[in-house]
Amino acid sequence: MMEKHEYQAPGPNDSRSPCPALNSLANHGYLPRNGKNITANQLIEAINEGFNVSKFIAFILSHAGLYLIGKTREGELSLEDLFNDAIEHPVSLTRPDKDLSEDYRKISPELLDSLFSEKNENNKLTRKSFARQFIKRRDQSLRDNSKFHGLSFLQKYQVFGEYSLTLLCFPGSENGRGEEIDVDTLKSIYQFERFPDNWKKSESTISLSQLHNLVGSIRDMVEDLDKNKHEKHE
Repeated sequence: MMEKHEYQAPGPNDSRSPCPALNSLANHGYLPRNGKNITANQLIEAINEGFNVSKFIAFILSHAGLYLIGKTREGELSLEDLFNDAIEHPVSLTRPDKDLSEDYRKISPELLDSLFSEKNENNKLTRKSFARQFIKRRDQSLRDNSKFHGLSFLQKYQVFGEYSLTLLCFPGSENGRGEEIDVDTLKSIYQFERFPDNWKKSESTISLSQLHNLVGSIRDMVEDLDKNKHEKHE
């Protein structure tokens, strides 16, 4: 008999989103494995149980998703609904911009390799790694996507929030939570949407204050890197 949360690859008719973490929750049975007709309460419980993210954060994420796709009244969604300009956005770490490629729903091996190239000598990605990759991807979009003129304040918070939750939920060690992530761990989540065999969720509940502080830290790193880059060109 299959364990309740054993990995199971999605079938051809299963629904999946632009978020590797949500897809991983479905692939491990925390969410319905077909990814369809998911209620807000199911999302909240899955995010909380799967990652030990606080139910308050899970509530915000779940109801924001329903609101952004116009399904507040229905109260449920399928994961693929989130591609409809809800959590899908330009400057993705793993997918091309929607305006630049018909394959924007698919993981880009080139973008993954670009992200992994930011690893340090210990084969880990840090907060600064994500900040550098954000600048790289943003500048690519500004150069190649004529419809992109920068991210709004809320979009930046969303993007830096995604990086922050990645660092908080999948660290190289409990002591490294929020600081760094192993490249192999990130490959498992981003490329295969599967929890690593040796991965354990956070021992303590991940709080809104932790998330907010980490978002601010990454934002400040981006601003400092941009400032240094501009000073070098003056």
